[in-house]
Amino acid sequence: MLESIWYQTLEQLHDSLPHAKTMWLDYVVFKEESGDTLILECDSAMTKANVEKGCLAEASNLMDELSGRKITIELRIATDESSDSGEDADDEEESVQSVRDKAPTSRKSLLNPAYTFDNFIPCESTIFAYNAAKAIAMHPGMNYNPCLIYGGVGLGKTHLLESIGNYVETENPRKNVVYVTAETFTNDYIQSLTNKNTSQFRIKYRKADILLIDDIHFLEKKIQTQEELFHTFNDLYETNKQIVFTCDRPISELKGFTDRLKSRFTRGLNINLTAPDYETRVAILRKKCEDKGVRIYDSVLNYIAENIKTNVRDLEGSLTTLIAYSNLIKTKITLEVAQEHLKNIIATPMASEQDISIGTIVKEVASYFSIEISDIKGKKRTAIIKDARNVAIYLTRKITQYSTTEIGTYFDRDHSTITHSIDKVEKERKTNSELAQTLDTLETRIRKSTK
Repeated sequence: MLESIWYQTLEQLHDSLPHAKTMWLDYVVFKEESGDTLILECDSAMTKANVEKGCLAEASNLMDELSGRKITIELRIATDESSDSGEDADDEEESVQSVRDKAPTSRKSLLNPAYTFDNFIPCESTIFAYNAAKAIAMHPGMNYNPCLIYGGVGLGKTHLLESIGNYVETENPRKNVVYVTAETFTNDYIQSLTNKNTSQFRIKYRKADILLIDDIHFLEKKIQTQEELFHTFNDLYETNKQIVFTCDRPISELKGFTDRLKSRFTRGLNINLTAPDYETRVAILRKKCEDKGVRIYDSVLNYIAENIKTNVRDLEGSLTTLIAYSNLIKTKITLEVAQEHLKNIIATPMASEQDISIGTIVKEVASYFSIEISDIKGKKRTAIIKDARNVAIYLTRKITQYSTTEIGTYFDRDHSTITHSIDKVEKERKTNSELAQTLDTLETRIRKSTK
């Protein structure tokens, strides 16, 4: 009875009092009730003192009002019981851990043990992110806090994020590592509201020594969850706890995010992950073969690396397909086998497409729109230049075999910007007959120019 009233009291306190007063309640948990006495457990003497000073009177008044009778709130320190049993009551770290154990936790449950620094193959485009992630794992909360790792799918963001968590849990198991996806964070928060136990939710996340949240873009337009993350961020940051996020695009391109939360994301280190180069793709394939205990001809690995340039996930998928075929059919993986069974993944370009370069496309588009080639690749954002740039990007993707990452490298734009441009033009051409005609005219000119 009193427990449910206490959770209602917590909600009203958080809504009516300044955060500076109620933040200490996140380190208080319901212990038990005895008649008209509510017994709460604090993680430390400091928490107990701050609750008594900041909001105990308001809490008592609310409890009386909600219950319809006089309720006594008794605050205890988590070490009180251990003192009675002869244990060392001065070990505050153990008392903090006892509170952590009472809270819902993702520790050692969601991290994939396969994601480690040892099996991440860094290259020129990822070495910065790799070294930064390793530095964070070795000295959390010190130099790179917060940290945001962003880039397209399958490039290694989650691998690096979970490598941090796995390293810390192995080397420093007393640290409380919380790893979740942004979707899980949202679901946990919604569940806490439903069950009226937001204090438990806050203990879980605000007691983290290292908070790792994957795919932060999932929180777009989820304003209430963003508000909770904002306060979680502040609590952790102010106490030098490490925070690392991943996202599929730069924070500046996120829509439906509050400005103050976006400013928190960009406060620290922001790292862009791009697709691995050819040598790294081969090294990744060889490492995967080693991990799976299989041997595959170099000619096959080279064939895959030369034709799949998008991301690591696609490389792994192709390799898995070949290994599965080999195991089921009991045959060796030759180059001919690879070409046959990856033909739906690796498209062979038409002869006319092999001769079309991005430069040729940009030249024709610039001429058609009567602008300079440098304008299309530059940063100018006038209406006509933006339209021409989007058309050039769209046509490059449509009539060549270049990946969005490779197109982004040419136009000096990130993966998500390229994808947005392609989607925008594709959508508009369906309803804009003039644009459709322009695209058809330009595509004809470009193909003729290469004959």
